[in-house]
Formats: sequence, structure tokens, C-alpha cells
Amino acid sequence: MTDNPPKVLAVCTSDTNGGAARAAYRIHLSQKMLGIESRMLVKNKKSDDPDVIALETFIPRNPLYKAFDWVRNKAQNKLEHHRWNQYPDREKVFMSDLRGTDLHGTLHKLDYDILHLHWINQRFIPLDLLPKDKPIVWTLHDSWPFCGVCHYFLDCEQYKQKCGNCPFLHSNNPNDLSRQIWEKKQKAYHGLNLHIVTPSQWLGNCARQSSLIGDFPVTVIPNSLDTDTYRPLGSDEIAPRWSSLHSALKGQKTILFGAVNAATDRIKGFVHLLTALQQLQGDNLHLVVFGASKSELGIDLNIPVHYVGYVSDTRELVSLYNMADVMVVPSLTENLSCAIMESLSCQTPVVAFNIGGNSDMIEHQANGYLAEKLNDDDLANGILWCLNHNENNRLGKAGRQKVLANYTYQAVGRQYSQLYATLLKH
Repeated sequence: MTDNPPKVLAVCTSDTNGGAARAAYRIHLSQKMLGIESRMLVKNKKSDDPDVIALETFIPRNPLYKAFDWVRNKAQNKLEHHRWNQYPDREKVFMSDLRGTDLHGTLHKLDYDILHLHWINQRFIPLDLLPKDKPIVWTLHDSWPFCGVCHYFLDCEQYKQKCGNCPFLHSNNPNDLSRQIWEKKQKAYHGLNLHIVTPSQWLGNCARQSSLIGDFPVTVIPNSLDTDTYRPLGSDEIAPRWSSLHSALKGQKTILFGAVNAATDRIKGFVHLLTALQQLQGDNLHLVVFGASKSELGIDLNIPVHYVGYVSDTRELVSLYNMADVMVVPSLTENLSCAIMESLSCQTPVVAFNIGGNSDMIEHQANGYLAEKLNDDDLANGILWCLNHNENNRLGKAGRQKVLANYTYQAVGRQYSQLYATLLKH
């Protein structure tokens, strides 16, 4: 390795849209702060960062190519839809096959020393195009890289052997689509100089036990956060969009819930939150929901519910965390939740199930409450406990300190920089 800092190309489907994208972009920023030449390649660019490269930059613009590409995608999608339609009773959870897009040689045209993969689904990176002559770091934001088709394996442990007989496909066939994709992944991974990173201890243990990537080295490095942005706010700093809501909530106990696809993705656990909240009553309890509309959720509760829709502006999101007395993240599975980390950094305690990587961040009854796995009664207990035991905001302050000690750009960025240096020595 030379004295020059390494050139890193981070790859993610988006730069800011979704939890995995936000986590990937924050890692990219942390490396730039440390003097590393980091760029991102994305399919859907949302930011104005000049170091984020949109794939469309490399796509030919002539009409002939566009017509060819349209026909090719149409044929490929028809074939894949036929494969998926063999499982009409499959679960309504997020699953992915191996469909990618034409990269036009992008991974060979760009100059970099290390390829850093993040979330590459939604028909972005074909696994068989990954370079075998470069070190590859792959930060896992879910379990898809070591499973057949699923992004969340829940209670299924077939990833430890081979997929097949997939419970999400409702399949009794050992050579079903999950097995077929598992075998193609195994072939694609062969010969790669691959190093796995997981943000949580839990996912790291799963990766080590998996049959697909268990033989590759695994390092646990948490996600990071801009703690100067996600911070406690004064009343005069609340985003103007929430001025009337902020006034309405003064003197009330405010419960916050929200996520991308909060209403439609059952993994987000809205049903569990609804069951828990139906046990709570009080004249001063209010629920604020972001990431969904009233028509999507159709909540029937004994407490007032405020729907604020989708929130893409960071200041508005930070304001919501600050306006809440407790954040509830009732997901059925979590790696290292951005919502939990962001809320804690804003000095708002969090209630969540004791699953996945939640215990990496939530210290039970110190900065929040870890409810028994999928126990709605205990979820309700946790909400009440946090509301009644946060005197002088002691829970919130402890959460902020947890984030400052472990998840800043500097702390996490240094861990990645050390990993990059190690890989380039070999």
C-alpha cells in the first residue's frame, strides 16, 4: 500500500432514498471527512453531491439503443414474472431475484482501489459482473446477500444450509426459485476478494453461520450519523411545517411512529403497534404517524392520531423526533435501525422489540425499553414505562450519549478507513 489514501467507489441503489441509502451515504461522507477519495455510484440520484455518480451518465442516449434496451428488459421481466407466478400464494414480503441492469462497463471505466457495495437491489447490480481483481467490501443492510430471495428471513434458518422449500414462497419444492437463486449467488461469489461488514452484532453472527458467505471474513462496524444535524432542538428551531402541530401537542404525551412504507410493509410492525396502543388510554396521549396517510392506515384508537404523510426533509424529520416523548419501532426484524439511532441522537427514548440489532443501541430502561419479542402487551408496557420514567429527560440524555460515543462520522469512519488499509496491504 502507498502513502496515498485509497480511492473508494461506494455502490448503492440510491444515495438518500431509504434507510440503507442514508446509511451508505453517511459512510461515504465520513470517508471524505478523513481525506479518503470516496465516490458513489447509484441508480437513483437524489442529492446534489458532485461525488455521487448516476448510472445514467454511462447509458447511451441514441434512440436505437433505447429501443433495444426496452425490448430486452421487457423480455427479461416477462421471464422473471413467469418464474414468480409459479408461487401465487407467496407471502407479501419484500423479495428479490437477480435481475440487474446493463452497467455499460461502468465498474471497469471508473478508477478505484476498493469497491464498497451497499444495498444493490431493485434491478441494479448484476452479481456476475462484480470484479474479481479488486477488493470488495459489502456492507449488509439486510439478509438478501446470503439468502435466496428474501431480505428478511425472520424465523427461517435455511440460509445456514441451502435455501429451498421456501416458507415465503409457500413452496414444498427443494429446487424452487429460492434454491435456484441461491446456487447462482454461490457461483457469482466464487473467486471474489470479498470482505463482509455488518452494522449489528446480530447480523454478523447470521452472516458467519450462512452457507453462502460464511467463509468470507466478517467485521462488525455500525452505521453512522451526523450528530450535529440529528440533535436536540429548541422550540424556536422546530420546522415551520409543524408549527400548528407543535402547538397542539404542548402539554401532551406524544408517541411517534413512522417508516418508509409504514402502512404496506408488514415487517414494519404496524399491527403490533396498533394492538399495543389499543391498551393505552389517557386524555393527554397523542400518536403522530409519518410515512403513511390516514387512508392507508385506517387506525381506530382511543387516542388522537395525527397523520403527517411522507417526510423527506431532514430538518422536518429531526423536528418530529424532538416533538415526541417516545419513539416506537415495532419492526418484526431490524439490522441497525436508522430510526432508532436518529431518535436517540435527538434525545428521544425508543421502545422496540428485543430482536436483531436493537439491543446494540437500546439499553433496556436506560435510554429506552426492549420489549419481549413480538409481545404486544410488553410493547404497551414499554411505552408507558418510558413516558413515566423520563424525569429530567434522563432517558433521552443517555440515548444521546450512546450515539455520541459510538455512531459519529469520526468514530465509524475511522473503522472503515482501517479496514480499507488492511485490505490493500494484502
